[in-house]
Amino acid sequence: MSDTRQLLARISSFRAKLEGVPRLLPAEADRPQQLAQSLQQLADTVPQTVAEAEPPRLTARAFRLLTEARELIDHQKKLTGDALLVNPAETDPLAKFHRGTVGLTDSALKLAQLFPAAAEAQLRMCDGFEHLLQVIRHRLSVLEHSLAVRRADAARVDQLSKWLTAMHLGNAVRAEGFLNLAEVILDEARQGGHMRFLSVDPLTDGVAKFVAAHAINVAQVLARLVPHDFEWAMKPTMPVAAALMMDVGMLDLSADLLTKAAPLTDGEKRMIESHARRSADILRAVLPEAGTMADLVVAHHERIDGTGYPNGFRADTIPSLARLLAVADVYAALRVDRPHRVALEPRAAMTEVMLMAEEGKLDRDFTEYMLHLSFHPIGTVIELTDGRIGIVVSTHNSRTNLRASMRPVVALLTNTMGDVLPRPEFLDLAATEVGSIVRALPAAERREKLGEWYPDLCS
Repeated sequence: MSDTRQLLARISSFRAKLEGVPRLLPAEADRPQQLAQSLQQLADTVPQTVAEAEPPRLTARAFRLLTEARELIDHQKKLTGDALLVNPAETDPLAKFHRGTVGLTDSALKLAQLFPAAAEAQLRMCDGFEHLLQVIRHRLSVLEHSLAVRRADAARVDQLSKWLTAMHLGNAVRAEGFLNLAEVILDEARQGGHMRFLSVDPLTDGVAKFVAAHAINVAQVLARLVPHDFEWAMKPTMPVAAALMMDVGMLDLSADLLTKAAPLTDGEKRMIESHARRSADILRAVLPEAGTMADLVVAHHERIDGTGYPNGFRADTIPSLARLLAVADVYAALRVDRPHRVALEPRAAMTEVMLMAEEGKLDRDFTEYMLHLSFHPIGTVIELTDGRIGIVVSTHNSRTNLRASMRPVVALLTNTMGDVLPRPEFLDLAATEVGSIVRALPAAERREKLGEWYPDLCS
């Protein structure tokens, strides 16, 4: 990132020279003041003749803005060294947004070195300079927030993978950790937070993290379903915790098997299918008090028509929570990339789950709970029939009115020409007969159309 290194070199020079600029006396803060060192010296452009060496006057506003600029440059420098931005992929929307912010900061640095001597000219220049600093400050805030979200997701996957690894090795673990994480995920659901489906490559990050990421995805879905179930609504923590543990047996599998795109052999299928019983065995061994949970975990791949595994149970012989886990598990798996297919957008994933229920594979009643997620869940970036792009901010949940589920409240981000709006405009599609959602935008299109303004929506 050569542009960043060049900026950092200028930052060091700028900061060193700005340190030498004396602060103005409070009593004189509203009029131009004589500085001990000129701004021309700050830019290494001091004329060599004695006649031209008289330092310019700097207004209090100009000095304040230069001080703010230095603080923003220091902030930019810290973000530039963030581990999540050091070696980013070229397609990473945050990395592109970061490069643009570096360019703006570099421009601000150059402009700071060109303040004129005349007070009137300085004040005119301050108007533009202050606006530039506001833009940089906003972009740095977006970067900082987005990096914090990524860091929190990565830490969550890392922690859960460590717990699952300990369980897999037969080491004692405390159920409190899983229960506490389940409560955090439930709180996020109660607050209306949107689901971030995490994707981990087992070849590069390891099988444990791959399993942990999927477990968190399933737990997020389940946290939005159990409040609508009469049996679990008052005690939702245990089901969500079960989702976090149910695939621990998959740590027996190799990364090569989990990433195989070609059709699996019969032997490979049996290896994968063995994880359900293995997960239950591990739970009984390291968490004896979780015997009931183990009975649920072993059955989460059973199917209503008897085609599931490991026991081929049918219908009501499958525990109710295992049937609910199965619905959340299938939906979560469809929402992320797999070796043999790309991730499905929400409406397609929901449709696939409902088709499986119609075919007798998933429980129909529990599948209907999925309508509370909506065909377009909160946080989905969508395109309307007239070409406008927006993000779903609220849904109309109804198990009997599919039309309401298809027409959420959206915050419009662009106009019909694709130009980003100065501020979001809210539209309740259920309250209008005009326009509807055409599709959810895939990540590549989100990066192209919104990446410069909303990088956090483009991952």
